[in-house]
Amino acid sequence: MNAINLTSIIKRIKSSPLIGLLIISAFYFFGIIGILSNNKEWFIEKTAFNLSLSFLILLTYQKKYSWSLLWAFLFCYFIGFLAEYLGVNFGLIFGDYIYPDTLGPQLGGVPIIIGVNWFLITFCVASLLFPFNINGLLKIVLATIITVLIDVLIEPVAMKLDFWNWENDTIPFQNYLGWAVISFLIFSFYSIVKLPVQNKVAFSLLIWQIIFFAALNIFLI
Repeated sequence: MNAINLTSIIKRIKSSPLIGLLIISAFYFFGIIGILSNNKEWFIEKTAFNLSLSFLILLTYQKKYSWSLLWAFLFCYFIGFLAEYLGVNFGLIFGDYIYPDTLGPQLGGVPIIIGVNWFLITFCVASLLFPFNINGLLKIVLATIITVLIDVLIEPVAMKLDFWNWENDTIPFQNYLGWAVISFLIFSFYSIVKLPVQNKVAFSLLIWQIIFFAALNIFLI
């Protein structure tokens, strides 16, 4: 009976994206308010939890589950994590930087959650652009550009919130080139495996990510 009830609850939640949208909106909105308040440290410490919750909500409202989705996630996580590992330990791809413990448990100096963050951003961008009936290479390039522009918003805030720290507190241009290369590879793989991008909350999640970092750039930096 309990299993049946749980299945029924999950089906109801999936049939109503409003629930997911409200949760996402609440967490990002109050995240902005909290970080701008005197209790910002408490909210900053919950960043990894917020990323994990966003990931679970994204999966919950995914229309189609397939091997393509799994392979896309694994590839994105692996290449994103590997790039970060090379950056943190050897100064390759992005430049010289380190991760404090703000984003939670680490492996080789890289937060375990960082691969999930790469997937959240790239999947949401793909869900926005991939449905359009335009040239495949053009979609990949546009998706890469949007992702790099999002990183432009992220970087100053990330330094301010101690998510990661750049050498000499300077964001190198190499970082954005690195983001472009890694993003291009990820979106290319998404295109090859035909990633199923129909998702009821992906667009809203993308918008809230942009609002979150744009707002903190305006009021915090």
